[in-house]
Amino acid sequence: MNSPVDIFFRPVEPGQVPYWRLVLRGCSQTCFQSNELTGLIFFVAVLIASPIAFAYLLVAAIMAPGGRMLLGKRDAIPTGLPGLNPCLIALALPAAFHTGFSDIGMWGVLVVSVAATMVLTRVSIVLLPVPTLAFPFLLVFWALVALAPRLDVLQPITSSPAGPEAFHPFAAVCLSLGQAIFAGTVWSGLLFLGGVLLSNWRHGLLALFGAAIGTVVSYYHRDVDIAGVNLGQYGFNGVLTAVAVFIFCGGKLRLAILGSVLATMMVPALASLGLPTASAPYVFTTWLMLGLGWIADKWFDLPTAPALSSESLSAHP
Repeated sequence: MNSPVDIFFRPVEPGQVPYWRLVLRGCSQTCFQSNELTGLIFFVAVLIASPIAFAYLLVAAIMAPGGRMLLGKRDAIPTGLPGLNPCLIALALPAAFHTGFSDIGMWGVLVVSVAATMVLTRVSIVLLPVPTLAFPFLLVFWALVALAPRLDVLQPITSSPAGPEAFHPFAAVCLSLGQAIFAGTVWSGLLFLGGVLLSNWRHGLLALFGAAIGTVVSYYHRDVDIAGVNLGQYGFNGVLTAVAVFIFCGGKLRLAILGSVLATMMVPALASLGLPTASAPYVFTTWLMLGLGWIADKWFDLPTAPALSSESLSAHP
């Protein structure tokens, strides 16, 4: 049985993927997929939320494969993975700073930021003993936030504190899904979920579980503002962590769920340090889970004990 992507896109060999399909795969890698149909749906989800974010995303996704070709390490190009960090920084710029189609300065910031993430990704692959995930994006994003007071071109978007409001769990879950690609609308969230489900139904369910877990955990911590919970600003790290931990930590559902809980709890913890959290909780939580797995394998991998029968268990007082 053909997968949904094969119905719309003719299967090709890894070394013969057309450039335009690499662009779509790069967009889909924002949720660790390598699927042109998913990438196309993600583009539509972003377009619904913000036309300027769509334009920025398109530029970054086009630049990413060519940049990796110039930098070497070409084995990952057919998967679209080089598009992960460039696409994230492109999506984050309109979410964090005032932008516009006629703002030439911000277009320049976009091109420089995308190039910087590509270089940092290449360096991180060499230096880090763990998957780079969105770490290069975080470094560039934090640098831009730090430089904003000194550069007139960077005008941060400020929002006034929201007053008390009711909790809207359905909207919060949908927006948590959409915020994974910085697209804060219910329809964008539903499209994001549909795109992941069409690529890998297990990953789609994990994304949904992560959104629900992130929403519930963040709501439970009453020091978190309910407006932020409703907007998905806390739950989206649960979405990304669930999928990332499942992929990189041996396909264990229980670890994916634990990762979602920890990542959501880490959001206010990192915010208290004065850092823009962005995707940092999912990156650090995934690294933590990988580190714990390494420690378990090296220090706690004991020989399997013989199975205890019900008779031997009943013999103990």
